[in-house]
Amino acid sequence: MNDTNLEKLKNWLREERTIQELKATAKKLGLKVKRMMKKKEVTKLIENYIIQNEKIKTFERPSSATSATLQEKKETQEPEIDLPKSYNKNRLVLMPVNPNWIHAYWDFNYETLENIKKLPKEYKLVLRVYDVTFIEFNGKNAHRTFEIRLNIDMKNYYINVPMPNADYLSEIGYITPDGSFYPLIRSNVCKTPPNSPSNSTRERWLDIRKKRKIVTPSEGILVKEVETIPGSLFKSESKNELGWELFSRLRSGRGM
Repeated sequence: MNDTNLEKLKNWLREERTIQELKATAKKLGLKVKRMMKKKEVTKLIENYIIQNEKIKTFERPSSATSATLQEKKETQEPEIDLPKSYNKNRLVLMPVNPNWIHAYWDFNYETLENIKKLPKEYKLVLRVYDVTFIEFNGKNAHRTFEIRLNIDMKNYYINVPMPNADYLSEIGYITPDGSFYPLIRSNVCKTPPNSPSNSTRERWLDIRKKRKIVTPSEGILVKEVETIPGSLFKSESKNELGWELFSRLRSGRGM
């Protein structure tokens, strides 16, 4: 019920009304009217209905102070900032994703970007990736090299690499019609993680109190080389006497 109807109901209630009029109005308002209710009780029922609805309206309608506070917050709220499309720097970064994938992202400064735009159509812009595991890279001594064709609008690329636990380095440059490659920017060296458990025989510990690392030789592998098969006649490690005797008899054909 809106404010106008509530005001009309209050004015109507101030006038002298019969018990029948009060009960009929209360029923229209959805109030529960008992048969033996008196006139004062029905009047009180309608008054409580008016009070409850006025409280609801007050709660729903924000005060002028609250409205002013909301408006101030809205005005003082910092505007949304769009990230720039370029930071005007020559940068190429490689990041490991898993043993067989790495992620490359890059940016160019204004001068490099303009030089790329001026390249003849027959020149190819490429991302060249090198496997430089255990070597000092001089530009020509990579274990393997592969290329990805780029366009000027590209900013990143996910690269499927052939070897896990390897070091990769990349360059962005262009290839001339005669096959010569001219690098423009070079990345960091990125190491992919291995795809199998480490075969290291060293144990690494951290002494928290002394804040130092301790490396010691391992006492042995944690998984046994030969495991006992449940239900077997003998234990392959200890060769218990009964199992070994039965096995020897079966092997020689003597039987049980």
